[in-house]
Amino acid sequence: MSKKRREVVEEKVKKRRRHILRTYFLSIFLGLAIVLLAGFLIVMFFFSRENVTFSGNTVLTDGQLAKYLFEEKYSENTIYCWGKNLLFPRKDIPFVESVSITLENPNSIKVTVKEKSFYGKMVDADGHTVYFDQQGKINEVSDTQLENVLLVTMEDVELKDEVIGEELPLKSKRKKELLSLISSLKEQGIVASALHFSSDGSITIDYNQILINLGTSSNLDAKILRLKYILPQIEEEAGTLHLEDWSEGNRDIVFEKAQ
Repeated sequence: MSKKRREVVEEKVKKRRRHILRTYFLSIFLGLAIVLLAGFLIVMFFFSRENVTFSGNTVLTDGQLAKYLFEEKYSENTIYCWGKNLLFPRKDIPFVESVSITLENPNSIKVTVKEKSFYGKMVDADGHTVYFDQQGKINEVSDTQLENVLLVTMEDVELKDEVIGEELPLKSKRKKELLSLISSLKEQGIVASALHFSSDGSITIDYNQILINLGTSSNLDAKILRLKYILPQIEEEAGTLHLEDWSEGNRDIVFEKAQ
């Protein structure tokens, strides 16, 4: 076989191989396209959102949460809702730390809410409620007033233009006193309704119908420890419990009943 004829034959073989490869890859591409199209159609037509159940939400209603989570065009699809929450979870839902969405079946999803945990709350100059955590950072600013969160008032502090994520604008000593007092109350299982810090440094606690006068922050932990044993004896009463003069040297505690 001459060199020229051999080259012609080799070229034909190469063309045939390229044709076979093109046909092979085209078949694979078309097969994948068909599978993807079929999958897309199945998702679109068989995963329509018909039922949603909510759990863990005590502040926002199911309807309010639905407005945050299912406001987009494709939110009628359960796969879309699940995937979007997995990849791009919303971080701006009031009072909500995180949201988990699970598929119950092609047409039903379950929304599990983890709400923010607050250490206390204050009211700013504009009447908004400022919620803070155990580090003294602002977690939420809202017109919604949660009754089960400890209220803190301070005569010499005015809050204004607070930003979520920033710390309460308190002096270091005052913030330490505040967080230490709340921590001690929680540790001793004392559920107070309010704390009041006066400009002279004195602290009072509202507990049911009892006003507890702690005086200054000196011996604070010891005073709170005493409360753990005193309050069960007088919690059905109304009046003022005087702890302002209590110390290791003066252990007299006076309960002044309301008239």
